Amino acid sequence: MLATILLFATVLWFSFIQSMDERDERSALYARMIEGTISRTLEGLEISLVSLSDDLIEAELESVNVDKVREKALKILKFAPQLRQIVVVKGRETLFDTRSVSPENININILGFNQSEQSATSLGLIIGNALKGRFLPLQYTFPDEASIRELIPVAIETRSSQGERLLIIATFNPSYITRYIDDLDLEKRDRVYLTDLSGNSLIQKGLYGPNRQYVIPQLRKILSTGADQFSASNFFGPIPLNTTTIRLLYKYPLAVAIVVNHQGSFLLWLQQKRSLLLILLVSVVALIAGALFTVRNGRKALQMKAEVNLLSEVVEHSPTVIVITDPNGVIEYVNTCFESVTGYRKDEVIGQNPRVLKSGETSDAEYAKMWQALTNGQTWYGEFHNKHKDGSLYWERSSIGPLINEEGELTHYIALKQPITEEKNAQEKLRLASAVFSVAAEAIMVTDSQNRIQMVNESFEQITGYTEAEVLGKTPVILKSGDHNPGFYQEMYRKLKEQHAWEGELWNKRKNGEVYPQWLTISSRYSPTGVLEGYVALFSDITQRKHDEAIIIHQANYDTLTGLPNRHLFEDRLKQAMAVSDRSRTQTALLFIDLDRFKYVNDTFGHFAGDLLLKQVAQRIGSCLRKSDTVSRLGGDEFAVVITELHNLSAIEHIAQKILLSLAKPYLLENNEAYISCSIGIAIYPDNGSDSERLLLNADNAMYKAKEKGRNTREYFNQQLNEDSQRRSLLEQDLYKAIERDEFYLVYQPIWSIDGSCIESVEALIRWQHPERGTISPTEFIPIAEESALIHTIGKWVIREACRFARQLADSGMSAPKVSMNISSAQFLRGNVDALLTEEVETLKLTGSALIVEITESILLLEEEKIFKQLEAIVSMGIDIAVDDFGTGYSSLSYLKKYPIQRLKIDKSFIDDLVSNEDTRSLVSGMLSLADSLSLKTVVEGVETQGQLDLLRQFGSPMIQGYLLARPMTGDMLLTLLEKQAGSTLK
Repeated sequence: MLATILLFATVLWFSFIQSMDERDERSALYARMIEGTISRTLEGLEISLVSLSDDLIEAELESVNVDKVREKALKILKFAPQLRQIVVVKGRETLFDTRSVSPENININILGFNQSEQSATSLGLIIGNALKGRFLPLQYTFPDEASIRELIPVAIETRSSQGERLLIIATFNPSYITRYIDDLDLEKRDRVYLTDLSGNSLIQKGLYGPNRQYVIPQLRKILSTGADQFSASNFFGPIPLNTTTIRLLYKYPLAVAIVVNHQGSFLLWLQQKRSLLLILLVSVVALIAGALFTVRNGRKALQMKAEVNLLSEVVEHSPTVIVITDPNGVIEYVNTCFESVTGYRKDEVIGQNPRVLKSGETSDAEYAKMWQALTNGQTWYGEFHNKHKDGSLYWERSSIGPLINEEGELTHYIALKQPITEEKNAQEKLRLASAVFSVAAEAIMVTDSQNRIQMVNESFEQITGYTEAEVLGKTPVILKSGDHNPGFYQEMYRKLKEQHAWEGELWNKRKNGEVYPQWLTISSRYSPTGVLEGYVALFSDITQRKHDEAIIIHQANYDTLTGLPNRHLFEDRLKQAMAVSDRSRTQTALLFIDLDRFKYVNDTFGHFAGDLLLKQVAQRIGSCLRKSDTVSRLGGDEFAVVITELHNLSAIEHIAQKILLSLAKPYLLENNEAYISCSIGIAIYPDNGSDSERLLLNADNAMYKAKEKGRNTREYFNQQLNEDSQRRSLLEQDLYKAIERDEFYLVYQPIWSIDGSCIESVEALIRWQHPERGTISPTEFIPIAEESALIHTIGKWVIREACRFARQLADSGMSAPKVSMNISSAQFLRGNVDALLTEEVETLKLTGSALIVEITESILLLEEEKIFKQLEAIVSMGIDIAVDDFGTGYSSLSYLKKYPIQRLKIDKSFIDDLVSNEDTRSLVSGMLSLADSLSLKTVVEGVETQGQLDLLRQFGSPMIQGYLLARPMTGDMLLTLLEKQAGSTLK
């Protein structure tokens, strides 16, 4: 029995001891759970306060910005039931209080922030003393000690953009933690406390005073050893009276203390031992109690298992990503949140290294710091920029720490992570918005609903000259220039009220008094509830743009050289004049003026001198007109004059004659004196055209008629000119088609020796065989070709055909005459005549001596280097140069000496009255003598009578060309003529 009793006693003893140990272990577990809950709660609270701190740092401490931060604080309170109140204090002044729109100062002295310690691992959270009451006591008041509610003030200290100290205070509701502690399976006599590191109680379950003597020594011991958790028991002999477990919060200067009271069990046990008479009963009871205890212990084990399972479920479904790896970093566990955040299933990552999440965006240095902390047994806190399974990137905030077993060995690493991508994006958007505001080229001004300025950017200061400090709190009235009447602003505000936006041009005034134009855009700002909060104005200084627009308008409507209206503005003025004539039933005259010999001035004295002449022409024409008349430069050397409200045509004639006389006077161009004239075409509205385009065209036609009459005159438009113009236009159109249809051909007119015995050369003359009009003379279509640039195509064709005929003559076996061809001055100005001749001569294997190139005197007057080089190149090929129509232009002995000329052709106009006019005979005789003295061959054109030929034989031995000896003929006819001449020579 003794053995049985001893057995029962031993079992009971060990069961009793085991029960106390289990309570101690459970208290240690609960301490970790309470510590984790409080830490996570304070972390969330700290992050919320830090976000408010960031907003206060970035914003100016103006009412609108403080209101925005207060709205954000109210939102935080909605989603954080453990908070009751958030207050922002500057110095001792309350900036805002979530309790009231009109904040009152609080009694900050009793909150205990001055004595509070801060942890290096936190973001700066300050934890004050526990106070009675629901909200923070106001200034000069104290907590209501009779209140059953409690609060713990917590705070973040920060500074504004101006360097002012700010304190963000929140009231933490400890009942949130108290309820959590109440839900734990603690014995009634067990006590739970949350203290600061000095042992002051912030939250308590049960009286703290009796247990303070146990908590404070153990707290000091754990702080001195640097451990995270420590347990110690007070013994009465071999029996523990109580066990105190202390666990430090890893991030905050707080500790969780649980005191397990074993005194009740101990006293019961003593009473049982003093009942010696009831030993057997006690033994039986002990046996029964042991059995019951065993059953109860099993139930407790099952309950503990259920609790572990509950904890497992909590971890599994936690909103925080949890990853557990072995010491080598191989993943052993991830929770459900990990799958939703990363996109990987558990079976895809178990056994893998967390490197599967690396994006390459996190630096190697950051990983090195992490591993250094973990290797030293510390917990690492930081951020990762990781990669989702689908390749997208996301941000997460992580805390990673080592798990050490009782033997001090590293068994696992545990990582707690929270996705912060949205938070990062919001911060980036805020940063970008702030950067745009600061560096925007446009001025930005923000006002409240009373139109008081709340914020401006640097561009505002640069444009207006006002600093931000000078305009804050004032209205934009300080910028008004006074150039707009009240109705302008009334319309602006009407549109703002109806459309919530206004845009337009405004003249405002800078700080220095300068009035300037700006382009202004105003938008209304509304709160989420639809209440008008104020306005945002963006404006830019458009002074330069207005200046540029004025220049562009002037350039678009006025000639840059003369300052006269250009063609665009002229057409508008002409239409206005025609409208005035319609209303007043008067006439309008259009004078189309083209300068004569302007090209000669340009080519002789240079383009700068030509520009000077055009300016003087503009001034002279303007001086001949009335103020109501308009003179315009249409382009080049063309001018137009509009004379309005004419009652008789004599006024037109008077003005035209004044212009002719004025422009014919000499022009002093730097050190040169030049002479020009002009040709004027006149058209009358409405007689000569019903619209501006027709009137201008008819005046142009009249001007060409004036040029045909010898220039330096005026010509009125008539119907005949209209018909000539239409015929000229149709001819130009047909000329383009003639090239495509191969309607041109060459005829050849022989040039004879003076005795008519042999053909020395033949002149190639172009003809146009029109399909409807028959043969058209070159005098009719060549001027058109020269104006339209078709002369280059036609001239190239003439060179090719003339050279081919020269080749044909050379191959005929007869004594071949030279082939002479006319080349336009326009072709020489293009600069490729020598190249065209070289190409044909080489292709056809001709000798240059078989060809003659005829040019006009006008080419030689240009005195351009490229013309001289072309002539030199032509002569070097063996080709003769002949000056055609000699004596009709500006004949000069200097160019006969300067240029490589071998022949002169005396024009037909000198031969027509050779027989009847003695002066003509003297002139022709002089020209022949001059040519002979210069060793130049001479050809006399237009010889049609025997009398003319007889006189020419008296003057010497020039070559003869004219109808008297032979008319122009086709190539075949010329070959036949040459065969006959060769036959008669043989006979």
